[in-house]
Amino acid sequence: MRSQATQREQFYNRGGDFTPSNYEPDFTMDGTAQSAAIASGASRLRVNNQGGTGEHIRIAFGATAAEAEENLTITTGAATTGHFIAANSNGNGTVSEDIGIPANAGFYAIANAVAGDTQAVSVTQGV
Repeated sequence: MRSQATQREQFYNRGGDFTPSNYEPDFTMDGTAQSAAIASGASRLRVNNQGGTGEHIRIAFGATAAEAEENLTITTGAATTGHFIAANSNGNGTVSEDIGIPANAGFYAIANAVAGDTQAVSVTQGV
């Protein structure tokens, strides 16, 4: 049986458009901003929202973890600013989106965009 990392690499390398370099553990949305450092040399993130219908997320960047988290503007248990990533509209499968990392960013933060959502989100850094 292939490892999860090997399976991810094969998926991400389809078409040669994304080369993974750093895998994060899945984030579980809980109404707070969760941040991680951007790996050296990474220029893009592949974000996989595993939520069902209506379980949207937002992601933001910052020079520090605190700045990235602040850029999400958490209000009543949900992020109201940042890049919006919708969930799959039919509730089946995962929505993947590649996002460029700003030159001045050292961290990214992610949070649910709908209060009460608890979906898993995986983030892979790469080029």
